[in-house]
Amino acid sequence: MNASRPPRANIKLPAPINNEPAILAEAAYREGVRLWNDGRREEAIAALDRALRTKPDFPAALQMGGFILGALGRREPALNFYRRALELDSSSSMGWSNLGKLFFEMRRFPEALAAFDASLKVAPRDADGWNNRAGALRELGRLKESIAAAEQALRLRPAFAEAALNLGNALLKLDRVEDALAAYKRSLASRPDFASAHCGRALTLQALSRHDEALAAFEEAERLGSAEAISGKGCLRLLQGDFASGWEGYEARWVDGRSLKEALGARYPEWKGPTDPARRVLVMSDHGLGDTIQFCRYIRLMAHSGIETTFLCPAKLHRLLSHLGARLIAALPTEESFDAQIAVSSLPRAYATRIDRNLPSERYLSAEPDLCAKWAARIGTHGFKIGLVWQGNPHPEADMARSVPLKVLAPLARTPNVRLISLQKGFGAEQIETVPPDMRIETFGDELDSGPDAFVDSAAAMTHMDLIVTCDTSLAHLAGALGRPVWVALKKDAEWRWLLERDDSPWYPTMRLFRQERRGSWEGVVGRIAEAVAPLAQTRAALRLVAIPGAIGELIDKITILEIKSSRLRSADQLRNVRVELELLRELALSGALDHPELPALKDELATVNLRLWDIEDGIRDCEHRRDFGPRFIDLARAVYQTNDRRAELKKKINLLVNSTIIEEKSYYRADCAVGQSGIA
Repeated sequence: MNASRPPRANIKLPAPINNEPAILAEAAYREGVRLWNDGRREEAIAALDRALRTKPDFPAALQMGGFILGALGRREPALNFYRRALELDSSSSMGWSNLGKLFFEMRRFPEALAAFDASLKVAPRDADGWNNRAGALRELGRLKESIAAAEQALRLRPAFAEAALNLGNALLKLDRVEDALAAYKRSLASRPDFASAHCGRALTLQALSRHDEALAAFEEAERLGSAEAISGKGCLRLLQGDFASGWEGYEARWVDGRSLKEALGARYPEWKGPTDPARRVLVMSDHGLGDTIQFCRYIRLMAHSGIETTFLCPAKLHRLLSHLGARLIAALPTEESFDAQIAVSSLPRAYATRIDRNLPSERYLSAEPDLCAKWAARIGTHGFKIGLVWQGNPHPEADMARSVPLKVLAPLARTPNVRLISLQKGFGAEQIETVPPDMRIETFGDELDSGPDAFVDSAAAMTHMDLIVTCDTSLAHLAGALGRPVWVALKKDAEWRWLLERDDSPWYPTMRLFRQERRGSWEGVVGRIAEAVAPLAQTRAALRLVAIPGAIGELIDKITILEIKSSRLRSADQLRNVRVELELLRELALSGALDHPELPALKDELATVNLRLWDIEDGIRDCEHRRDFGPRFIDLARAVYQTNDRRAELKKKINLLVNSTIIEEKSYYRADCAVGQSGIA
């Protein structure tokens, strides 16, 4: 909206009247409408005041007063004006429509729908009224009704760009992507410069994996002034792995219908990252629980680097996040100031996170020991225990296509030695009552996370699961943040954070991704999960382990080597064996509470060294294959012991850092010593 020129009033003028006060009131009213539409705001308000002083019960003037107050941001007084006008004349479809639009702006969608329905009762063939109804129904998650209302608007006015947009938005929410694309195309045929329709078209093209076309559509919407397009383009870049430009675009994201800065309030300078001299920083939660869990890892970095960090987030998360090292608050203190502020979802940008660097992926949340003991006793040790989550957020703005119908997961229940244990809370749990008779789901009833603190019981229960299988929801992030083995079932066009075509996640080393091959079909996903679970469950049933004393550094070293193998091996049999061993060692590492703040950096360096050793060995084997024992072979051979020396140093640093009972030592041959011995790593 152009701040220098107010929105034009869409007000129906009353029929001419004869008595003198009414004539004066009507004249002042008409003058007020004209002045407002000419951009002469103060004069328009004065004219409306004259009209209402002359005739206080003048419905059209009251409606215009409500319109002006709404445009000035005085919404509650505006509601009062509209309500009074409609008490005097309930036959005004325009009055009901404007009241509904104000409720819609205030995100009071049930009341907006009621007002739009009242408008349609007066004017049932009003295309605008049906379009308004479609928008309200979409926000309420009543998507099929929204589609019907938008289609009725288009029957009444075929070239109605806004109605075609609403139709496309509802279809896209239902994952009817091809139909949505046709609706956006229809919208643009009526109005080629409609930025919102270009943006919707971009989202559908992205969902169809037509990424170059999606980028072009976002850029056209951006050219037409859409901030949403900037954010959409940023998410597309993130999806493609281009974090450098992706984070910049992601800063244009919207929160509850407002820009990020409007939603959070720009009280202090923006924190620029680790080099920023600000020492007292306010971090604010700006999205849902899953995003908060994913990005709070950076708060731990801030706190451990000496920054006095305060995190403003929902009170129900405070107990779960209590070990991050930051002060947690649920409301801004009135008599306190900060040097800088930042949204928690902006922290990856502040840390210049890329896929291969500045992405802290070590476990950063932990369950409470007392709760772990409680749930260990409750769960028991028999069988291969799978914690199951199938339903995501029911909020209309959430992506409902992410959820997996529980009955589709039945093949897991038929896998020998598997126990399915529900971690589903609230919405979706009712599906347990309708599963097939041979699908046994264990539940915890209302006991799981029944108090005011979110996820604390779930976190403790997860520590005693062999595996968590979940749809794309906040519990997937919780399991990853806890370092638990977690497999995530993803829709075909998964969100940006899961990238493209990968079956792993740089955000969570213990996570595997299983993607739909065909839109809307979960059977193939579940089949692959069941196939991968079967040998793990069988191994667990016949598991024979020998306890061998070892150094912590050796354990971390072994985990990094197995992580490299899991990303480089291609044989299904080899990968299965590697993943079994990796999950067992990760579980061992978790049980040792290895959470020293300096450990992640040492582990990352050790992983880099082991990756270098892998490449060196590949080079040596290549020389052997080609019978090339010249300078390259000699350089590679020397690099083996040089790199292994650094590997030994890092393992010893880890042992000393975490006070390992066993400290490995390595001795070296030195040519300048009379007596030496070769080293064994």
